[in-house]
Amino acid sequence: MSLYRTWRPLSFADLVGQDAVVRTLSAAIEGGKLAHAYLFSGPRGSGKTSAAKILARCINCANGPTATPDNTCENCRAMIAGTALDVLEIDAASNRGIDEIRALRDAVKFAPAAMRMKVYIVDEAHMLTKEGANAFLKTLEEPPAHAVFILATTEPEKLPLTILSRCQRYAFRRIAIPVMIDKMKAIASAEGIAIDEAALAAIAYRADGGLRDALTMLEQAAAFSGGETIGGPTLDLAFGATGRDVAQDVLNATLDRDAPAALATIETASDAGTDMQVLMRSLIAAFRNLLVARVDPDLLARDLAPEDAVRAQTRAKGVPQAVLVRALRVLTDAMSLARSGGNPRLELETALLRLILTGEDPTLDGVAARVALLEERWQTGAPAAPTGVAATSTAARPGAPVDPPPVAVPAGRLSLQKVRAAWQSIRSKVESEYHPLRGPLSGATVAELNGDSIVLVARNSVDAAIVRERVGLIEAAAADVLGTTLKVALRADTAPRAKGSAPGGVASVTADGSDPDGPDALFNYASERIRER
Repeated sequence: MSLYRTWRPLSFADLVGQDAVVRTLSAAIEGGKLAHAYLFSGPRGSGKTSAAKILARCINCANGPTATPDNTCENCRAMIAGTALDVLEIDAASNRGIDEIRALRDAVKFAPAAMRMKVYIVDEAHMLTKEGANAFLKTLEEPPAHAVFILATTEPEKLPLTILSRCQRYAFRRIAIPVMIDKMKAIASAEGIAIDEAALAAIAYRADGGLRDALTMLEQAAAFSGGETIGGPTLDLAFGATGRDVAQDVLNATLDRDAPAALATIETASDAGTDMQVLMRSLIAAFRNLLVARVDPDLLARDLAPEDAVRAQTRAKGVPQAVLVRALRVLTDAMSLARSGGNPRLELETALLRLILTGEDPTLDGVAARVALLEERWQTGAPAAPTGVAATSTAARPGAPVDPPPVAVPAGRLSLQKVRAAWQSIRSKVESEYHPLRGPLSGATVAELNGDSIVLVARNSVDAAIVRERVGLIEAAAADVLGTTLKVALRADTAPRAKGSAPGGVASVTADGSDPDGPDALFNYASERIRER
């Protein structure tokens, strides 16, 4: 028998990772407040069906109703063996039509044959057809006193609201990584399976919160190892590489500003058949873990193994928050482009080079990242190199260029230059929430800053009208990026466009031929403010 069946929990005390559900159900049973319909929702392998079977035994145990069925009485043994006539398990994926539900509705009217209550466990309840769900609704509206329905689903949003409103809902959570590791360790010890800590953690990550998946992989790995100790390499051979280790190597290369190493790692992963979109997801998760480690390290305890959480906290100490936020934004954009038809490997490599070569990024987004980095390090009193993206100095590596003397930018009063430097970041946030604004905003410029208001100049009246309808999104994004509330006004560019002019008739070059709103001018502005300190 499979491990997950052998070790299926037989009581609420054995149900791991669902303390809130167990506490609430136990209190309801002990208080004699049983409902006629329950809905258990949550990710696969989180214990929904096991909890439904335990609840059925709680109701029909010879010593019940009780929150602790003895599992030895005749009723409990019949339910465990699956031979109880009064406990019916229905797979809604294969019994989803109106005829099957009508048969259920007719059968439920009859009293239990041998037990206290009739219990119907409807698995994959979201698979019911519209007609089947409507037929089932009638039974839920007027249930017989001797019937209890337990619906289990991974997608509760697909069920009609009329059914949801008639059920007590219990949300099952993804099982935390440390909890899953401890459970697997206990099962492996009982089953005589030799496996090291790193392999246990690797299985837990692969299972993505589902203990059933984890136990299935543990059993398969044990068969593959042939009695030898299961380690990380064994799992890679049995299931293929997951991309976690590759993602960690790419992350380190990115933060160390080592472009050749990052590209070489991707080349090796591609040759090994690694899915680039899976690698991007793993890389985004790795950067997210560093950001969480900076904000609240305690939150990592659920998502990472203890040693991995400590490693993430240590790595995050030297990485400015602005770098992590920008990395997440750039990688998320690359993921979106890859999904919409782009070349996943090319999008990933381009995104990484944007992060590594921030000092050479001529876009306003790159300038905004450099300014944000300088501001953060000035506030913390840490030395900073204005062209870098990483906390680790490249000067530590042989042959690496030496960064210029440390500088910092004071937060200071909001200026037009600062708003223009942040405009690309503001645009990215707005466009991610409402994609149709991408075109109109691509031709808009920040023309004026008047107190707590900015004036945007659109290319034409049509663009101005489109943007004006969603001006609230721009104001919210500006507040998020700049940390202050700003009003946004729109006007169309009606002035003649001379060569070397920006929208609104604003000259785009100075007397020496440079762009007053370009990256070099904006960065020079920051340096001038530093010298004034």
